[in-house]
Amino acid sequence: MRSSKILTLLAIGLAFTLSACGAMEAVRQEQVQKQQVFEHRVDMAHIWVTTEAPGAGKAYTELGELTYTEPFTPDAIDEAKISDRLKAMAFAKWPDTIDAIVNEDQTTSADGSQITVTAKAITYESSVDRNALHHMQDSLTVSPNGN
Repeated sequence: MRSSKILTLLAIGLAFTLSACGAMEAVRQEQVQKQQVFEHRVDMAHIWVTTEAPGAGKAYTELGELTYTEPFTPDAIDEAKISDRLKAMAFAKWPDTIDAIVNEDQTTSADGSQITVTAKAITYESSVDRNALHHMQDSLTVSPNGN
């Protein structure tokens, strides 16, 4: 009789321990998911889009061309939507290296039915911004020289 009570208590204790482990794992997974969402937002916000050429004096490497064509609509010529689409395209191709999208240009077809957007994706050769932004939540201070 006594051994059955001990086994019952042991089984209950084991059940509580396993449920606590499951809860802790769920919390950890939620934290990982939040970090991934944060990093994605930071990465998208980090990408600079401009109609101009890259700034003088800062070395860069061209990653490639971006281009898309769509029917002419008010949304198709909305600058914010163009920037968002170019960022999404560039991030899909170069998620770990894209820093800027330059020389963004829009042309309308001769009959006015379509718009074509072109641009160049670049990465700066001496950029610590992306790494610093990824580790912003690791501590209260983010410094390029480690202070």
